[in-house]
Amino acid sequence: MNDLFASENLLAQIFSDLSRQRDGRTIYLIEHGLTRDEIEQLLYLVSNRAQLHQFTKRAWQDFPLSLSVIVTEVGYEYRGTGTDFWPLVESAIKIDIPIPQRSGISELFRDCSRRLGSARPLDDAWSSAFPHLAWPVRNAMVPREVHGPLARLVREFLSQTRGLSVTRATLPGLRELARGFGSRRLESWLQDDDLALAVISHLVSGRTGDLGMAAGFLQRLTKDLRSESEVRRLERVIRARRLSQHQGLGSLPKATYELLLDDAEARGLSVRGPSLTPAELEAVRSEVDVPLSALTVTVGARSTTLERFLCGDVVFIGRPIGVAPRPQISGIEVPAWLEAVVDPAPGLLFRDEGDDGYQTQLRPTDRVTPGVSFYELVLEGLALDEWGDGLYHFISGTPEGDAVLARQGIHVEAEPFFDFLGGLTLRHDGSTVSQASGRPVQARPRTAVTILAERLDQSESIEFRLADALWHGLPMTEGIWTLSPLDTSNVAPIDLVFREIEPPAPVSLSLQPDGIGLAEVARGAGALHLSTPIALHDVDIDITLSSSDGQSSVVRICAPSTPLRIAFDGPEFADFRATARLWSGGGMHARLKARAKGLDTNAWALAAPEPEWKYDRRSGKWTAEGRETFESLVCDPVTSCTVFHPCTKTPAAPSSGYGLLRPAEGTDGALRSGVLVEPEAGTLLSSIPKAVADPIARIATTQGDSRGLAEGIEAYISWSLASAGTVVGEGLRSSARRKLEDQLVAALCGGLWMKTEKSCRGLGTGFHRRLVAEAMKADLVCGTTAFSPLDDDQEHELAVYLEDCFRQVLPAPDLIVIPDGEMWPELDDAVLDAWERLSENAKSKGAAELEFDAGNADGSWQKLVARAREAARLPELSALVLPSQRAQSLERVPYESSHSDDLIAALVSSHVDIQSRSGRWIAPADLRALLNLFLAPERVMEDPEWRGRLLRFGADRFTARAVRYAALRYRATMNVDLS
Repeated sequence: MNDLFASENLLAQIFSDLSRQRDGRTIYLIEHGLTRDEIEQLLYLVSNRAQLHQFTKRAWQDFPLSLSVIVTEVGYEYRGTGTDFWPLVESAIKIDIPIPQRSGISELFRDCSRRLGSARPLDDAWSSAFPHLAWPVRNAMVPREVHGPLARLVREFLSQTRGLSVTRATLPGLRELARGFGSRRLESWLQDDDLALAVISHLVSGRTGDLGMAAGFLQRLTKDLRSESEVRRLERVIRARRLSQHQGLGSLPKATYELLLDDAEARGLSVRGPSLTPAELEAVRSEVDVPLSALTVTVGARSTTLERFLCGDVVFIGRPIGVAPRPQISGIEVPAWLEAVVDPAPGLLFRDEGDDGYQTQLRPTDRVTPGVSFYELVLEGLALDEWGDGLYHFISGTPEGDAVLARQGIHVEAEPFFDFLGGLTLRHDGSTVSQASGRPVQARPRTAVTILAERLDQSESIEFRLADALWHGLPMTEGIWTLSPLDTSNVAPIDLVFREIEPPAPVSLSLQPDGIGLAEVARGAGALHLSTPIALHDVDIDITLSSSDGQSSVVRICAPSTPLRIAFDGPEFADFRATARLWSGGGMHARLKARAKGLDTNAWALAAPEPEWKYDRRSGKWTAEGRETFESLVCDPVTSCTVFHPCTKTPAAPSSGYGLLRPAEGTDGALRSGVLVEPEAGTLLSSIPKAVADPIARIATTQGDSRGLAEGIEAYISWSLASAGTVVGEGLRSSARRKLEDQLVAALCGGLWMKTEKSCRGLGTGFHRRLVAEAMKADLVCGTTAFSPLDDDQEHELAVYLEDCFRQVLPAPDLIVIPDGEMWPELDDAVLDAWERLSENAKSKGAAELEFDAGNADGSWQKLVARAREAARLPELSALVLPSQRAQSLERVPYESSHSDDLIAALVSSHVDIQSRSGRWIAPADLRALLNLFLAPERVMEDPEWRGRLLRFGADRFTARAVRYAALRYRATMNVDLS
């Protein structure tokens, strides 16, 4: 009792002082200033008193602040709409709170407001619906429930504006935009103009001076905001906006060619992407409307996604003849600035790095001083077997080396007039010095000089003198400046830019080249790279090569200093290479693990090269280079497309005339090599056999007549990746794949899920395609006297145009704000645009001009958009995804702008495992394996442990449902028809 009195008196003193400092402005009970231990102690005291006296007004009239602070703490952490708040309070205090006594708790809050000026609930719909909950949530000031939605709201708002300022005049627009987010808590919180403006300004500018919060809560709020992924994403957007405003996208790094050397001989060329920082990458995303993961960069015969390329992905070209191919972006009309980013400099000059591996390209913008060793690669006039003969070595500062550099626009510079120091964040390329904002820069001139510094982003100039041969701190730490020497005209001005930067790159272990396999390690190719932001000494590195059956080979390296490159051709790796040769010859998979003690650990899957199997129809056997021949396994789709039997006939000919053959070898390559044999005389369309798929059980192995998951999954992959020679055969292959997929889904997700999926009204069509179908069915876009009559081909063409126009008007279905009233002119305009395109196309083919008119004023568009959005959400299936929080999270994923990594992140964030000491049961790699099975079966076998990963879902039906739901939503938005 005495302890609770002491706590009450302490809180009364804290809030009284705070009330005097605010001078009439609102205070919030979350600003109590107690430490975490003190809160735990107060909770213990409040819980003891509640168990003795419950929550009658008389029991708490002397302790209103103590109870109110504890309930406010729950309100701050509470994430929900309002229906499940009081059970959380009861769980914290460890006693039930009868419904009539909730009003007594509200009276305590009301008493605190009268005495101290603490916050009162807002006058809005949500507070009216939950009057007792509104008190603690309002006094929580900025509850954690609104952190993520608020950051997302601000990010969406900034994407629609060009500036970085949020003023009181913009708050109505923010509130209107928030209506489409589906968060009533956020809409309620935005009603307080002063608080909303202060917090949003803090999110945009990072300044804390305008918040006016108690220091303790300010520190806590800042930490909690930073823990939200949406807030971190907003920060990247803001940094990208500032980057584009101050420096422009023209200053982004460029892609480069790289020369691969092995034993001092040229082995091939690669193109490395520019390795953009997250802020720079966000700047590119803000200017390119299409998701970067949906665009492809092609160099020669190889390709990667634009997103991976901009993040530094390497595309190996090989040995081009005549001229080096240049990266090409497909999928959009490429703007000039983006083309300049992905297009390397044409000159094939490379720095001599002094060792094998990739040699970096010399570009015209590089600063070259005398004594730099470099290579020139000449491709003209060389055949493939002469490719390495075109490599020449030079040194800058010699007549021959300078002439080669001059041909590519690179001039050897004398030693610079200024030297600059500024730590790891300083960059100096000759004409520009770049430093992190807020960090100092020191300069040392060759001779004494007077400097005129002019600031370019503001009207400011400084003049100062630097003595010779001494280091001087420059008097500026932010902004963009030009430093002009006044005493000499022989020294060009130098630009000094203070930039917003990402944190220094962490220590990392990487394996190069990417995609290296066991065969390459066996012959000593490739290397490990240990990258560190600063030089480190005496680093122990353990490198382990292990197989799936428990065998391993270990090498320990003591690195004298870092950064470091460890090549596998050294004598210490002799046993290592011998083991790799043995496992590679046996077709085994292995894992390479490297651990730099106390710094970083990383692991990579190394695969033995898969043989390319070829089917010999004459002998009925499979052959591959360097391997023994194998008989065939055959699957008759009329009997069961799940079962593969040994083939005894030569050549194989199932009773139906159709059969899928694959090598009788249990490797991944065998699953990829399926060939569909067909009747030699052909088949009439009326007599095409129907594929049959046996039911698949959740058990891993086949037992009796029950087909196991392992057999079903292998059969599904075989039918998915098999090749057919005719259109009829392709139709049968596709039918067998669909039936196997249905059986797998039924085994993993359950019969109820499969039945619901078959009857789901929104399946296979995303929001925009469904909106087109609904509009055509309702005669809003054709089929009336307002439109010219169309034939079937023209209707199909119009549907394509409408879908494209609707995507431009309504790009993000989850953020659509359906307008009040009966009209939606933007959608009518989209219909007119689509008809204009259709009419232009008809006239180009010599047909008459089409007549059309659109204008619906009966609220039809509002109903159709709501119906299409609801159907695209697949509510029938999301109801079967448990727990409900996981379903709600997956429903809110922006599938239209997502790629596979986004889906994995969403599945991981919503996934809950049974706690066990053995660790996580369903890992992110498992989720990726099942997602690939549904979306891209050809990628499943990229993970050598794919079988075990997929079989785990036989014991986790609800996670399998979550993955299937995400796959179906993604398929629909990507316009991938389920058939």
